[in-house]
Amino acid sequence: MSQGKRRNWSFEETSMAFVLYLLMPMSELDDTCAQVQKLASALGRTPSSVALKICNIAAHDENRLREGKAGMSHGSHYDAEVWERYGAEGDEYLDKAIVWLLEATEPVVQGSLDVKDPTVPEGKERWTITAQRVNQQYFRNTLLANYRGSCCITGIDCEPLLVASHIKPWRTSDPVRERLSPANGILLNALHDRAFDQGLITIDKAYRVHVSKIVPHDEANDRWLWCYEGEHISEPISGVPSPDFIEYHNDMIFKAG
Repeated sequence: MSQGKRRNWSFEETSMAFVLYLLMPMSELDDTCAQVQKLASALGRTPSSVALKICNIAAHDENRLREGKAGMSHGSHYDAEVWERYGAEGDEYLDKAIVWLLEATEPVVQGSLDVKDPTVPEGKERWTITAQRVNQQYFRNTLLANYRGSCCITGIDCEPLLVASHIKPWRTSDPVRERLSPANGILLNALHDRAFDQGLITIDKAYRVHVSKIVPHDEANDRWLWCYEGEHISEPISGVPSPDFIEYHNDMIFKAG
């Protein structure tokens, strides 16, 4: 098949582009992106056509729509269908899409997805963990954009130190509606993410920080934790933390003391 030949995208091919969209920040998914170029080569398409397809897929992302970001308006019905299938089937559909992508371009995404992790058994369990990592990367990308790349408590903007923190934990959240919702996340630096995860800090429904009374007052704790007591977190561009998720964290995770 000659590269760049004009033909309709299949559902399977659209699903491969969908995985790349979940995996990487939208700002990187242009025709110069190595992942885009290698998928294009595998599909016999031009990098610009793959980048355009990803833009069409992005047009149906509810998180982007809430931010007022419009995508391309002339895509195929498959651009919407991949989101519908994802919403209906969750990881089961994503598992299939990842297999299609890996079969077409395994050398491309092997490192990004850690598919060959020797600690993970072969078969379904491996693919499920892979899907989980893709989901988490999408969640992280969304929160990085939503909080402008800065910790919502401290303002730290060093990306390697930033963590996409679930308010209601991943393990107890609905696979699609809650795990991937920006309303169930805040962007924190690694220290405050750990404190939040362990219930040593929380936020209330007015988006103010509270520190657990079990945290003793001393010079270090006062400087890095207690100094934020009562402070408001920075507001995201869209998808403010949901009161329901905050209530869950207050009641089930936070150690009020």
